[in-house]
Amino acid sequence: MNKFVYFLFFFIFLNFGFVYSKFEIINVTPTNKIISYPLRYTNTNCPINKYILVKNVTQQESISFINPASFLLTSSSDGVLFYHYNSLDIGKEESINFTINGIDTETGYLTVQYICKEVNVSLVTIDIIQQVTWSDHLKYSSIIRLNGVPDESPVPYADSVTINALGNSLFQILFKEVYYTKISPNLPQWDIDLQFTSNQVLKVTIPLNQSNPINNVAGIEVFKQNIIQYGGLFGGRLLLKSNSSIQRPIYTVLTLVDPFYYTMTPISGVAENITYYVNLNPLGAINQSFSLYSQKEDRSFEVIYETAIEFISSQITPYSTAIMNYDNSSNSIIFYTGVIDNISPYDFRPFLCKSKGGFDYGIRHSFPYGFISGNNINSKMAISIPMSPFSAKSGFKFSYNSIENPIEVFYTLVNSKTNPFILSVEKINIYGFKFLVIMNAGDNFGVKFIDTSINGVYFRIGSESLVYGDNKDGIWEFLHDGVNAGGDNLNVVSIENYYDMNQPYDPVNPFSTINPDQILVFPEIKLSDKVNFYSDIKDISFKFNNVHVTNQSVDNIMYFTFNNIENYKDLSIGFTLNDPKSLKDMNYQRDIINTVNSVEYTFAKWDQSNGRFGVMFKMPANVVPGVLDWSLTFSKYNILINTALPDQYQLKIISENIDIIGPVVTRVIKKTPSDFGTLNAGWLLTIEDDINGLMDGYVIIRGILDSSLYNFTISPSTAVSGSGDKWKADYLISIPLDGSSNNYGCITQDYRISTIELVDSFGNINRYFQNPPNGEIYSHSLIQQANPFYLFDDSVLVVSVDNSMCNSALDITGPTLSSFQISKTTIDVGSQDRSITFNFTAQDLESGLKDGQYPIIYITTQNLDMAQCISTIVSKTNTDSNFTCTMNVPIGFAYPLGFTISVYGFINNGGYYSGFSTDSIKALSPNAWFVSTDQYSMDIPVITSSTEITNQGGDLWLNGRGFNSVDTIKITYFSSNIITKPIGTSNKYNSALLISDIIATNDPFTIELINISPSKQSNVITITPVLYFFNYTDPIPTTLPTSTPTITPTTTPTTTSTVTIAPSETPPQTVTSIPTKSPIPTNPPQKCHGNPECGGLNQGACTSKGCICFSPWSGIDCSSKSVEVIPPIINGTGPSVEIPITGGGDDGSSTSGGLPPQIIYKTLVSVVSLRELDFKGKPIKTIPLNSWKYSEINQTISRYDTVLTVEGKEETVNVTTILRWFDKSSIVTFAGQQLKMNPSTIKFNIDITNYPFSAALNQLQLVMSATLLSLPGNNDDICSSKSFGDTTNGDDSNFIKLQVDDHSVYGRFLKRAIVDNLIVSVENVLLDDSLNTIESNTHTQQSFIGINIPHYNNFVSIDPDFSLLIDQNPVSKSSENSICPKGSGLSKGQIAGIVIGSTGFAAVIVVSIVYSIHKTKAKKKMISNIAKKMETMK
Repeated sequence: MNKFVYFLFFFIFLNFGFVYSKFEIINVTPTNKIISYPLRYTNTNCPINKYILVKNVTQQESISFINPASFLLTSSSDGVLFYHYNSLDIGKEESINFTINGIDTETGYLTVQYICKEVNVSLVTIDIIQQVTWSDHLKYSSIIRLNGVPDESPVPYADSVTINALGNSLFQILFKEVYYTKISPNLPQWDIDLQFTSNQVLKVTIPLNQSNPINNVAGIEVFKQNIIQYGGLFGGRLLLKSNSSIQRPIYTVLTLVDPFYYTMTPISGVAENITYYVNLNPLGAINQSFSLYSQKEDRSFEVIYETAIEFISSQITPYSTAIMNYDNSSNSIIFYTGVIDNISPYDFRPFLCKSKGGFDYGIRHSFPYGFISGNNINSKMAISIPMSPFSAKSGFKFSYNSIENPIEVFYTLVNSKTNPFILSVEKINIYGFKFLVIMNAGDNFGVKFIDTSINGVYFRIGSESLVYGDNKDGIWEFLHDGVNAGGDNLNVVSIENYYDMNQPYDPVNPFSTINPDQILVFPEIKLSDKVNFYSDIKDISFKFNNVHVTNQSVDNIMYFTFNNIENYKDLSIGFTLNDPKSLKDMNYQRDIINTVNSVEYTFAKWDQSNGRFGVMFKMPANVVPGVLDWSLTFSKYNILINTALPDQYQLKIISENIDIIGPVVTRVIKKTPSDFGTLNAGWLLTIEDDINGLMDGYVIIRGILDSSLYNFTISPSTAVSGSGDKWKADYLISIPLDGSSNNYGCITQDYRISTIELVDSFGNINRYFQNPPNGEIYSHSLIQQANPFYLFDDSVLVVSVDNSMCNSALDITGPTLSSFQISKTTIDVGSQDRSITFNFTAQDLESGLKDGQYPIIYITTQNLDMAQCISTIVSKTNTDSNFTCTMNVPIGFAYPLGFTISVYGFINNGGYYSGFSTDSIKALSPNAWFVSTDQYSMDIPVITSSTEITNQGGDLWLNGRGFNSVDTIKITYFSSNIITKPIGTSNKYNSALLISDIIATNDPFTIELINISPSKQSNVITITPVLYFFNYTDPIPTTLPTSTPTITPTTTPTTTSTVTIAPSETPPQTVTSIPTKSPIPTNPPQKCHGNPECGGLNQGACTSKGCICFSPWSGIDCSSKSVEVIPPIINGTGPSVEIPITGGGDDGSSTSGGLPPQIIYKTLVSVVSLRELDFKGKPIKTIPLNSWKYSEINQTISRYDTVLTVEGKEETVNVTTILRWFDKSSIVTFAGQQLKMNPSTIKFNIDITNYPFSAALNQLQLVMSATLLSLPGNNDDICSSKSFGDTTNGDDSNFIKLQVDDHSVYGRFLKRAIVDNLIVSVENVLLDDSLNTIESNTHTQQSFIGINIPHYNNFVSIDPDFSLLIDQNPVSKSSENSICPKGSGLSKGQIAGIVIGSTGFAAVIVVSIVYSIHKTKAKKKMISNIAKKMETMK
């Protein structure tokens, strides 16, 4: 027992030291362990880093020295923090005795022992967690566990791979292209040698999880562009056609021997005929070779194509040394101006400007910033940068494009020995992978910023993050992404004050005597050693699988759970799709530098009731068919990829088209004034997107001489009239060469397309930038994306205007600034009102200012933070232009020094520009060059942003500031439902606030934060939910056709019948299931209409898709009611019927037989024409149809047949139309869908046999016309209207409604048909703009509707129907699309006639509903009786 006490005493002595009366010496080194390992595999020794805290335990005494010698890091009244460094060879063991002596010789002791070891690979065992697996996300990757390798040991090294430590002895291995194209043999396993030190090498064999690839390349195209464009065409482009039968064939391009690789990505095509694309990027002005590798069936790679491009770069005269001008006349802020002359030529490339040097990331800008005079042949720049009037340092430099200019000491040089300091840091994982980092820092002169870099990415935390106190003693809060950024490879964390004094901190070690247990490593997600997601994950399923994504995006849910579920319930698990389109949308890139860009995650939610996770996501349309790739991310490198999982866990998709690239320019025609016939120049661009079609876009043009800018919007509505549609059309870009009002004329210069962005209907974006966004010289996010001009070289982007078109002389005196005013000279940058307005006037007496050019205001801080405001023109004369600009200054911007102002971008008509730096503005307007920002309110609530929320409701995080000063939240929903509730103290921070229990809603809602006392209100932020609708349906079974329709009444005693409608030309067959070829579109959600909504409680109900109406009501607002009439009179010569309706007038008149006047509905339905459309939707054949053979099936069903001949074809086409009259409510089944037929409905079933198409991509169109009119009479005070759209009652159809007064005809057009015994999707379109409709007026409405049916071989059947309705609300001036007589109010009840025409797919049918009135002398009484009759039917 005595030995044990002695041993324990000795252990405490060695590890913790003794505490004597005055001093306590504590080892505060983080993760303090005796054993150390080398930092890198090449090292032969271990670094020994020890942090020693010395505390006074009796009286305060200055302590500045510890033995052995150590660095004093920081001190306070509590003690002193020392840092001691030593190194020890591998295999050695040593002890250090730390001592400190006080002035009265009392001494403190601490003994620390340490050992330097290396990993002994003979003791390491290997577990394969994930085999070598390919994914478009990570390329070839694997995860292994090296049992016996501690996390403190160095990450091992291996040739041609990247290794990331995951923690818990796990390692992710990313195989570089050089490994799998050249090194790896065609074996079922891959070998790597892991080198821990020179003596310890571990051989690892990892199985390859890949079936034998079959890669057939059908053709290769190369487009060479040898002019290096900064962020533009990126040199050359290579395309290949792949006939591979596997989903993910691998094609990669090697350039240089270094090497650099570019992986090709799919952009368009169909399965087994896919186009792959890659940019052949220039790495310098050199002759650069490129080799295309393709994977063979034995999994090895071979070179299948080689080429080379001689890259050259455009020359620009080196920038000259700047002339430095200084202004220190203000006590608040000073500034200097660097003037750079003789810039020749300028080609819009960005330039980098830095002030003071050091770790400053600077500002990168291009024209107009900085340019004060000249044109792009020879120009001059002046840049003003503010500074503090005081600094403790000298030797600063101003630099631009690597040209350095010393900054004179024009400020007050102070002698300061104190540095800023960080007192504490707190890291809170508030949602997903986001951490709230809370730092308490201070300085006697004020903290300017805190900065660092992670994996080479610069982070700076400035005054925008100050949420409490002030910059001398305050709290900074900011969000940090623990996965996309994380905390590995963190550089030194520095804090700098306004005297430019800087305090660096080693992020992995203590920084404070008060909180010695804290370190400054930025937070990252770390997993417990109990998390083994590959072995634990199970029960993966999807709400929808085997999903058709042809021409539609589908909302889906993934479900999954784990063994040992308690280890996972509280984890943030990020879901992403990893298919080529989704990666492209995220600007994902892992080529060149072999690093992963940021990823946007959707987070899974734990469902306690079902015991599983669920995550909602949107499946993209028209992507590569097969398996839709996804991944689950647990931490930065802990990623589960679907391709490593078995087949039962895969999400299968069917896609008949592949369209990932976005719209493309396929033809470019340059236009000159002779083409326009006016003084204009430009381009005619043909833009194509065969699958998705163009949605919108824009084009920016720059004048190459004067930098003038022209912005053009692109959309199908702006296409050249008659040139095409959204799939292919021409767009005219026209630049006015002489747009001035002073008749100065125009100058000779070239114009260039500098930017184009085109977006298709499913969100694919295709971009070209002459200069990359955000001023980045080399944007890795754009490297492997195609651009709209990839088919052309650089020359097509330039239009030249020579002196035969424009011959005005250059005006070499630029516009002058005649006045400049600002609305405020001081701003509270913590308030809600941070707006400032700039008003200024420019003048050019010679040529005048150019139209459509808008100067830009720049506000700048001494940290080179910058915000800008694009002006607008208030008024303009021949010589003068008045401009204005209002902007909101960002929160915390320029606190506390203030910001300076400059303005650039004035352009005249003579090819000359000008701009004005801060010194010029100060000379013109001494009170308008600077704005003070020393006011910074901390307790004013300001909401700046929020997290996303879906229409399912739930939790929402707000970001901003001042949230600790509010106690109430006010939520206003779309329906004016206002909810006010108190804010709790949990999950409430100065800059972040959790709002729980947001109700489910499809509509935007607003949030406002309130404090009751003292009264405070935040700004109001509008939240727009992300909409999810899980309405996808699997292929729908239907019945095979029979020769005649079968009508089977239900057995229940009701008036509803069940009717099965099938094509009429096929013999009777056994009822079987017909598959669906492609998913049938479902109607999108719609708002509920009507007042009251959906007609009130008795007429309809509001759902997420719109109004669901109760019988007999119908329509989008449930305000229309079916008209019940006696059966029609059948016409034996053609498909037409007469529908008599009894009624009477208010004057008591009657017919000659003493009966009330008859109102006859005569339905005339005509198949006007059958049109064959080419693959772009353009009609190439129109076949009129006008003769029919009639046969009666029974009293309510008639049949009409015709035979068509097609010009130039021997085959004939049979068309059969069945007319069915429904006198009571019935249920009809067609193409697997049950449809309700209201009373007095006419249904047309149109069957067409095989049609001899002219081309395999052509389709047919059935054109149907509907006309509604009122017969002549004293009915001048009525209105008419027309509407077309999606139904809301769940039948996923289109409707056309024509209304005159309070009568209407309602046509329903299904979005499905039976084609070659398959259920397929059809499209219904309005054709009123292309066909000759009668002129609509107050009495008449007509419309043409086309039913587009895809190419087929044998047979097609379609099934529209029409109903007669009386409307609760007559058409009035306030009705949508109404036509009314002048002075009319609400229309009165009128007797209307309905004519319905339908133009059929391959048939011409005529059925008309004619509304006739047998007039009598007692007309007033008749109208009264009809009005009463209408009222009874409502």
